[in-house]
Amino acid sequence: MNIDLVRKQIPVTSRRAYFDNAGTGPPSIPVLNAINEFMADWREYGENWEEWLPLIIESRRQFGKMIGGVPLDEIASVPNVTSALISLASSINYKPEGNIVISELNFPTNIYLWHLQKKHGRAKDVRLLHQDNNGTIPLEHWEKAIDDDTSIVSVDYVSWANGCREKIREITKIAHEHDAFVIADSFHGLGVFPIDARQDGVDALVCGMYKWMQGPHGAAFVYTKRDRMKDLDPNYIGWHGVQDSVARRLTSQQDLFGKPFNIEETIPAPDATM
Repeated sequence: MNIDLVRKQIPVTSRRAYFDNAGTGPPSIPVLNAINEFMADWREYGENWEEWLPLIIESRRQFGKMIGGVPLDEIASVPNVTSALISLASSINYKPEGNIVISELNFPTNIYLWHLQKKHGRAKDVRLLHQDNNGTIPLEHWEKAIDDDTSIVSVDYVSWANGCREKIREITKIAHEHDAFVIADSFHGLGVFPIDARQDGVDALVCGMYKWMQGPHGAAFVYTKRDRMKDLDPNYIGWHGVQDSVARRLTSQQDLFGKPFNIEETIPAPDATM
């Protein structure tokens, strides 16, 4: 790798050593050029659907490659990780009298959201695991907290607070022994070390682009394992989030108004742009 060439693509590194990627990573010149190109295109032509929608689909495909070669139809694009987590939380079938297991090392969004599920009656209990003196959550704490009544285990690959790297595969194995749905937040890990969502066994993975991936705000993705999609029943979707959408017709070269859109029923598209 040519370090000097990389640094030239990230101007802030010419003036300082930059360590705050866990907050916001500095965008690279190619990223800024792409954003400027989009804005110029918008200014001159309005929204150029035929050119930009295929690029959104391609971005989903590239994200799938980054997390272990996941196929396009298991990847959806979302505006941010919060939206991804809310979409998942609103879609999962919770066990009666069930519980949710989370860690205090999770990013705050990945804590507050689950407490609200208890408040609104979707879970009987939220089990918040606390770090030990080494700043980690021992695996035996996960084993003790997860049981047959656990609906969801939500865990971060890497803690935003202290950099602790969780044992995702081991946690997922424990959770699946009790038929719990595992959501993994890779926002503070992807771009630092390789991630293979299928090898790790997670049921869903979320990630934004503006930290280690050095992309812009407003771009994020969610992976959902195909054989767990049947367990999801979305409560909130947008106009790109259905099987028969404008985006799907345009990108598949269908006649946009050749037939009426299906508005008599809602059929979610798990691989859509939400």
